[in-house]
Amino acid sequence: MGSRSSILNRKVVLTCFMKKVTYQQVADALNISRVTVWRAVNDKPGISPDTKHMILQKAVEMGYPVSILNQGRQEDSFHATKDSFNDSSKKISNVAVVVSRPETSNFWMSIIHYQAITLASQGINLMYVYLPPTYSDTFTLPSCLTDGSVSGIIVMNIYDPRLFSALNDLSITKVFLDCPTNTIFSTLNGDLFLIEGRANTEEIVEHMIESGKKRIHFIGDIAYAQTNKELYLGYLKAMQRHQLSVNEIDNLISPIGIDQYKETISAYLDRIIKRSDAIVCANDYIASLVLQYCQKNKISVPNDLYVSGFDDNQEFNNSIALTSVHVNNDRIGVHLANRLVHRLTHPDDDYEYTYIRSRTVYRESTND
Repeated sequence: MGSRSSILNRKVVLTCFMKKVTYQQVADALNISRVTVWRAVNDKPGISPDTKHMILQKAVEMGYPVSILNQGRQEDSFHATKDSFNDSSKKISNVAVVVSRPETSNFWMSIIHYQAITLASQGINLMYVYLPPTYSDTFTLPSCLTDGSVSGIIVMNIYDPRLFSALNDLSITKVFLDCPTNTIFSTLNGDLFLIEGRANTEEIVEHMIESGKKRIHFIGDIAYAQTNKELYLGYLKAMQRHQLSVNEIDNLISPIGIDQYKETISAYLDRIIKRSDAIVCANDYIASLVLQYCQKNKISVPNDLYVSGFDDNQEFNNSIALTSVHVNNDRIGVHLANRLVHRLTHPDDDYEYTYIRSRTVYRESTND
């Protein structure tokens, strides 16, 4: 592993779509002073670690290189595996994280952050490649993915089947975090990581049933991501075990437009709320919208309705502590980075499918 000084002196690698962003633009986006942004970006003292991290994340969202997230964090406690430090790894200079809409949640930015730390500790630059959420006939992959600029890629939050397929067909080394629903794993040209949620969701539904809840509904687009579908399968298994009826019409499992979540969920709840005891949500964002609806309509959680989420995302200002499934973002980022390095240095190994286990955290929204 390179020394701390050598890591600090590594050159900055820009994203494929790097745009010039000023300190003032970042400051305006966060409603803070330009000087505060300057201090964060240039690793100067005078601001708290939390404020600095918030500024750097926003700067990356607006176009700054992901590598600025490494400032002051090179001695982080996360270290690469022994295989990552052999001679062949030194030949790897650039890899990329390929992602769509990471700015929609701190969930994705946190994973990228720990990928950057792990790779920087091994002298590898992480590039940031942004893709649109959906495929169009005019779309072409960024040139940095096809011209030899990067040795390998980590693919996250890409759920459009055609975009995913285009990335899968690239000849470079790949590691995937999740995939579109019903992807045939044997067709993947890379390692796949999935966040295990089926057992957690089954456990949550069992807990709700044991608390006397019978009319339990599910919200989440199961045609979007394999993880969502597996959450739903966990829900179904628990319901079927207790011979509780499930009418798919009473669950919101169809596609929801990117900008239509609030109105779609509100309309759905208007229809089913009076005949629901509990609602299981595919993520914490959906659960936060359910809690907002309940607060607006004077529905008491958990007295009238149990609600659960998934991800244990703390960025939502919920009116009540939410039962959720804690996903360890930092460790996922480290695992993905180390797996990519291992794959690059051991190209003949068989591809692996890895489920990352998560932990259920019961809170007030399910009367815990």
